[in-house]
Amino acid sequence: MERPRLISVSEARAALASLIDQVESGEPFLLVSRSRVRAVLMGISQYDALLERLEDLEDSLDVLRAKAEGEATRPLEEYLKEREARQTTRVSGRP
Repeated sequence: MERPRLISVSEARAALASLIDQVESGEPFLLVSRSRVRAVLMGISQYDALLERLEDLEDSLDVLRAKAEGEATRPLEEYLKEREARQTTRVSGRP
């Protein structure tokens, strides 16, 4: 991934519509004010992908912590089947 381009906040204000088109096509920008990076402008698909990746990394870290602490782990598929069975039992048990 390339480093995002730097653009001043005042330039970004003047060219916002064009910047939105560029970020939608995958080009993020770092907004600079007073010689400091103040914000990131990125497309929603990049933002969503970033959040998903972060969640995946947090899940991986949780598994590694559990293994390091000697906690039992099991495959996701096994857990999902068990959860589905519990939900089915609860729903079918209602009048």
